[in-house]
Amino acid sequence: MNVLVAYESRTGHTRQTAEAIAQAARELGCNVEVKSVWKLVSQDVLTADMIFIGTWVQGLILMGVNPSGARRWVPTLPSLVGKSVSTFCTYAINPRNSLTRLSSMLMDRGATVVAEHAFHQNQPTEGAEGFVRSVLQPARV
Repeated sequence: MNVLVAYESRTGHTRQTAEAIAQAARELGCNVEVKSVWKLVSQDVLTADMIFIGTWVQGLILMGVNPSGARRWVPTLPSLVGKSVSTFCTYAINPRNSLTRLSSMLMDRGATVVAEHAFHQNQPTEGAEGFVRSVLQPARV
């Protein structure tokens, strides 16, 4: 299975999470590519059987939180029509509905969102293995 892990990271937490997701997928025997969302090309998406896309959360609880920069980079992504996508984010306090917003934007690009997971920035790799297993193992049966 070919897995693509795409991310946007400001301080490195989301990149750490992306790398942990990639490692967990490799341990399940997958071929994995990790790239910044800004560097994706159509061939990356075309060859992927599963795509993980993540970003960090920005904003204040009272003013609203959002998937960082997604309004800028989601429109630049290659078409996701017919692709299974799992979304993830890293957050400091509370991700609120950031994953729902990110998933909605990706579905507007044609993605089928199959899972979502939020990672605390102080533990950006905790839970990555379970998240990946929950997404990939049912598909491998």
